[in-house]
Amino acid sequence: LRSLTTATLFAVLLGAINTTTALAQPACPSASQTASPIDTWLGASGSHPLVGTILKGAEPILSAANVCSPSPLAQLQTSLSTHLAGGGVLLLGEIHDNGAQHALRAHLLDAIATDLARQGRPTPALVFEHIRTDQTAALDANPAPTPDTPGERARELLMRLQWDKSGWPVADLFLPIFEAAIARALPILPGHPTRAEVRDVARRGLDALPADTVTRLGLDVPLPEPLATALLDELEASHCGLMPRSAFTTMALAQRYRDAHLAASLASAASRYSAAILLAGNGHVRTDRGVPRDLVRMAPERKIIAVAFIEVEDGMINAGSYVPRDPSGVPAADYVVLTPRAARADPCDAMRAQFNKK
Repeated sequence: LRSLTTATLFAVLLGAINTTTALAQPACPSASQTASPIDTWLGASGSHPLVGTILKGAEPILSAANVCSPSPLAQLQTSLSTHLAGGGVLLLGEIHDNGAQHALRAHLLDAIATDLARQGRPTPALVFEHIRTDQTAALDANPAPTPDTPGERARELLMRLQWDKSGWPVADLFLPIFEAAIARALPILPGHPTRAEVRDVARRGLDALPADTVTRLGLDVPLPEPLATALLDELEASHCGLMPRSAFTTMALAQRYRDAHLAASLASAASRYSAAILLAGNGHVRTDRGVPRDLVRMAPERKIIAVAFIEVEDGMINAGSYVPRDPSGVPAADYVVLTPRAARADPCDAMRAQFNKK
């Protein structure tokens, strides 16, 4: 997709989501289906051969020889709808600045909500990593009287959330998800702790939290050593080797606090709405040391499915090599969806420049 700018790709994806077409194949007896972003990616010039691949565990989901059989994306959608219809909890990962992934997740949310409504099932709630608990008032506030379309109402909500001051990538990347949520009347709930709470834990460790909070969230039980080491490795790599490893001890505790807080928010939402979906970064949805690990303890009655959305890389054509794995090599996601890579500068360049100034 190097021939397309990010803005152009995003516009094409949005158009694909809202356009109902027959697939480019022999007509099937069933009705036509809504084209997905994956259809657009596969038709784009220069597309990576693995774009659109969906893996269950470490094995790609394949289409049957019959052209009228469900596509891998349709098979994934059906599995997720069935899971939520049974009161399950779903975690959808992301790379925060990848608009293609947000567009695809919006497509899935719309399709799943449509399936559940057709079955007469309850509407699942959406829990966002991107919305803090101290922003509840902005979620509950009555919208301005003028917006009358899901897109306008989504933009108005993002303004109330002061998205431009949140530190997340630009609102337009996330707009399709909020538009789908509003169009399908999916409750939108906060999942993230306050900035002050996370900052204090990153500086002082668990002493920054009340003792009962530490116990309630299970933070008094340390991660097994292999998982703790893997988390420190990931944090060290994300800071481009510019800080000593000792600096990440309390950062790892802050990450664990965020995971446990998101899990508690998700468990509460599932209890209130019968099913719930978390939208968060891929690190949070890892089944080995992320939100699912805490959720198993907090809501053992809930079945969990975690979906990671991973960017393809030039020259990397072994689908299984994209699967996140725990220290023993077991897949750390139930499904993996391979998407185009977002155009971005090397984040380590900016981080090095910032460190040099200091």
